[in-house]
Amino acid sequence: MFKSRKPSALQFRKWVTKEVIPSIRQKGFYGKIDRTQLPNFINRYKDNYHKLPNDHFSVISEMFARLYMELEKVGYSVPDKGLTGKQMMPDISVGRGFAKFLKDNNSEFYELHKTYTHTFPDGREVEANMYHIDALPLFIRYINEKWMFENAEKYFKERDPLALDYLPKLLGQ
Repeated sequence: MFKSRKPSALQFRKWVTKEVIPSIRQKGFYGKIDRTQLPNFINRYKDNYHKLPNDHFSVISEMFARLYMELEKVGYSVPDKGLTGKQMMPDISVGRGFAKFLKDNNSEFYELHKTYTHTFPDGREVEANMYHIDALPLFIRYINEKWMFENAEKYFKERDPLALDYLPKLLGQ
């Protein structure tokens, strides 16, 4: 293609040599989002999973299986940071939504939840909710039937619009 003298080939060569290659040399990737870094989300999962008793789950531990791995399965990798440079943390959106869902529906699990100290890679610590495993089926239904349909599009559209190409595959559309 670089040997062609067609105007479109010349334009393509100029784009590759003036924009793509310099970006890769400077940043290690081309585009607005670095997809080469392991997401903060995964590091937080690994760093905090051991803090949960065997009869409890946290939102981030289940999000790893319910969202991250499902998106990977259809070809999308959650980046470390979105378009604005902010960390991608879908577990926070889901966690707030699930707690509100339990409270709004007067679920016994809202009152029974406990907390654990959740550590972020930068050293910050917050008290995060953990729920008894009896609440797990309700959480799975919340993710699959409510959050994915009502919140996922807005969440990803603001952070990484590329994900919007993959959400229909998860939603069976």
